[in-house]
Amino acid sequence: MVSRWSSNNVLDVMVTDPMSGKTTGLAATARRALQAIRRSRVPYCVIGATALAVRGLPRMTRDIDLTVTTEHGLAAIEALKKAGFETLSADSEGDDPMVIFRDRKTGVEVDLLIAAGNPEALAIEEAGRKSVFGTSARVATLEHLLLLYLYSNQPRHLGDFASIVQSGRADLVSAERQLFEMHPEMCPAFRQRVQAALHPASSPPKPRHKR
Repeated sequence: MVSRWSSNNVLDVMVTDPMSGKTTGLAATARRALQAIRRSRVPYCVIGATALAVRGLPRMTRDIDLTVTTEHGLAAIEALKKAGFETLSADSEGDDPMVIFRDRKTGVEVDLLIAAGNPEALAIEEAGRKSVFGTSARVATLEHLLLLYLYSNQPRHLGDFASIVQSGRADLVSAERQLFEMHPEMCPAFRQRVQAALHPASSPPKPRHKR
């Protein structure tokens, strides 16, 4: 009961515009997208800020992020289109294309990452089922989110990585063990980021005001 209460309240915070105080369309869009993917029977999981929030570490977001593997990419795209989502852009460069959709009803975006392999494939395989805006969905664990963020240098992802580490909720040993099995050459980078999160550099002293 306590867990459900806290999860719902965390998600409520995510769908409230901090400027206007009005509810955004994120919840409705997320439910529609997740139901569409689930009906298609495509293996998937929720990642990004929504996954963080479900796991108890909320931050503001204006979209929902999903990931599927390459073999199920076309089926996932068709499922979202059939549900009324329009394609905004498709970044086909690199091994993991990103297709961005927009909900015509709310204007909220759905980011679909089509992954060629791990760590996304493992995140999908081991995702746990959680309630996301009132609908059941497969959500990446904090350990897998750490591995996904390891391959990004975007400021918000660096912050999300640090937030997970500092929360003490993730099993860092398990995450590094899985990374070693996938990409052992990345373990030093993982340890470096963990240490940077646990022991951030001191902020510079505030200059004195001149009279």
